[in-house]
Amino acid sequence: MRVATISIYKQATYQLGRLTSDLSEANKAVSTNPDISSVSDDPSGIKQVLTINSDLAALDQYQVNVDQAQNVLTTAETALDAMADQLKEMKFLASSMANASASSQERSNAAESMLVYLDGLMDLANTDAYGGYVFGGDHNQTTPFTYDDDDNPTSVIYNGSSDSVNISISENTTISLDCCGNDLFYEDRIIVDSTNNKIVFSEDAGKGEDNILTIEATITSGTYSKEELAAVVEQTLNEASQEYGYGVVYEVEYDDVANAFSMGTDGSDTAVTATFKNIGTETARVADFKSAGQDFDDVEIQIIDESALTEYTPADGSEPITLTYTEDDTWTISNDPGYGLNASIGANGNTIELDVNDDGENDLVIDLNKTPEIDTSISFNITQAFENTSILTDLGFDSQDVTLSPVTSDRSVAGAVTVVAGENDTIDFTETPIDGEVGHQLTATIEAGTYADAESYAEAVEEALEKASAENGNRVNYSVEYDENTKKFTISEDVDTGRRLESFELLFSSGTNSDTSASSNLGFGDRDVSSGPVTGQEASWSIWDTVLDFKEALEAEDVGGIERAMTRLENHFESITSSMSTLGSIYNTTTTTETTISRSDLTLTTQRSTVLDTDIVEAIMVLKSSQTVYEAALSSTSSVMGLSLVDYMR
Repeated sequence: MRVATISIYKQATYQLGRLTSDLSEANKAVSTNPDISSVSDDPSGIKQVLTINSDLAALDQYQVNVDQAQNVLTTAETALDAMADQLKEMKFLASSMANASASSQERSNAAESMLVYLDGLMDLANTDAYGGYVFGGDHNQTTPFTYDDDDNPTSVIYNGSSDSVNISISENTTISLDCCGNDLFYEDRIIVDSTNNKIVFSEDAGKGEDNILTIEATITSGTYSKEELAAVVEQTLNEASQEYGYGVVYEVEYDDVANAFSMGTDGSDTAVTATFKNIGTETARVADFKSAGQDFDDVEIQIIDESALTEYTPADGSEPITLTYTEDDTWTISNDPGYGLNASIGANGNTIELDVNDDGENDLVIDLNKTPEIDTSISFNITQAFENTSILTDLGFDSQDVTLSPVTSDRSVAGAVTVVAGENDTIDFTETPIDGEVGHQLTATIEAGTYADAESYAEAVEEALEKASAENGNRVNYSVEYDENTKKFTISEDVDTGRRLESFELLFSSGTNSDTSASSNLGFGDRDVSSGPVTGQEASWSIWDTVLDFKEALEAEDVGGIERAMTRLENHFESITSSMSTLGSIYNTTTTTETTISRSDLTLTTQRSTVLDTDIVEAIMVLKSSQTVYEAALSSTSSVMGLSLVDYMR
């Protein structure tokens, strides 16, 4: 059977077209490399590629986040390191200025330098990096630290956040940069030592001045959190009052929301007024050290027994105590202000030892740290000074006395009392339960009538208060007493028979019925009166407070204050270096993550290449095979298509 020429032609054309397409695909595979060019090539493979591409994009973002974190951490560590250097300088300066050899001018110059240090610390605390302030927490677009007054700063305000910046560095890992300024530069623990371990207070039971007891209590030295400090101060006060006072039960609390301490009593003693005194105690200092004939750059003066230094040199400094070194290895003394010192004392190497009260013990030691030369003289003054070692400043009671007194009349009242309804028969008051909120206003209405004496009037007031509390308040039993000696009323809770309150407040001024108040009959003025504890200012233990307090101590030549600043500077230094260590640990975490990201990127890239890219050796073999088949097909087709009619007629 003969095949029609047209059929042969069509079949040959189809086969050549197919072979041409195969050759084109093989050539494309060799030239462009990808095994998948479109979804239709390999739907399953393209899905894998898209997933891998998404993972690689996420890794790129994680690497950007790691770079940002490392930038911030490095910048923060550099700033903290510079701060630590400044703290060390100030601590060294404090040590020098606390030495008795420091002159008034030197302390004055040092005080002026404090603002320079403060500005430097502020600049470092306001360091920025990566488009935000490093120490502002997650509120890092606002300058975190500003002065209350740029021209004459007395405090520093933190404008940042208490929440750290969190950065995602992997699908399931987020790191906190721990760069909040309110954590780094504000201490939550305080060192109590000889510079701030005293509480001086008096207890007045109303029995006359001769019976006012003054007590000095000493807090155990140590490092305390604010809650721990409140507890140890309370314990110290109660032990001291029990042993030396009237046995008042004190309560000292710390409110972490307000960041403030409060001082009060448990309300069981309604007769004693306690006053805590933030005062300095008298002491002696050695000042204005000078030398002639030889310079001594590293003099150390140590007062062993301050109580022995009872005589002071003239205030004008015209006659300082003077010692002159002689050939026979002794110091001759002139201008003795009244101690009765020997005319000469033996030298002990570089050290001068003075026993001013002749008890056989050294009271004052001067170490020149250099061998004196013949005829060299030194001079100094012994001056009166005051040192404040009270803990009250650290509790937020700056330079003020704290008085805890019962709710007692301001003035004496006596005689019969006439109560007229709508004129003087009301007492507006509020009650605050323990660990509760201030309640709504209550109004006690005193029964109208004439009371023959203050005692019967006191009973009526007590009854009115208890009735109002029972009907709308906390059902508190009150005690209203009249003291015949002082002619004053005292209003308190009857803690033995009733519920305890945190406090109550008599609203003689702000109450809605103040125009009909019984305040005048009770001996109170036109003011609200509270039974609650006294709350101090915000207890801020920051670097800024320390520098500003240091400046004040230098200006006042308060050696005790300078020594306290030295302790605090050491505490700040340790906190800063500890924070640097923490930041270093976080940085190490980012470097580990960076390695993980690099490895994951390589693995995913390899996987994508496996799915997407062509095996080049195999592709070349396919191309050569396709070329051979295509050439053979062309040759064969050419032979077939070249037949003529004569060939079919044979």
